Amino acid sequence: MLHAVFVRTLRSDVTYEEFRDAWMPERFGGHYPARTSIGRSVADDRQVITILELDMTADDFADAAASLTRPHAPERLDEIVASTQLEGVYEEVFGPATFP
Repeated sequence: MLHAVFVRTLRSDVTYEEFRDAWMPERFGGHYPARTSIGRSVADDRQVITILELDMTADDFADAAASLTRPHAPERLDEIVASTQLEGVYEEVFGPATFP
């Protein structure tokens, strides 16, 4: 399992829907290969975190990465994102944990 994590600050005039539409593919053959969530910071409502949970290996991700976003997503994001604080892909070391 991989986790792709991005923390970005949106430009002041950008909506969350515009952000989502800038990177999310319109269609992905009926199934997007990741569980995806977008959240906003409680301290700064312009800062958003995008988390993708991908059931694939790092090699599979390297092959699939370009198809996980819209064409020209980097250019689209440049227009609406003021800055990126974190961008990374992480391999899961421990699965979902339960604590007593």
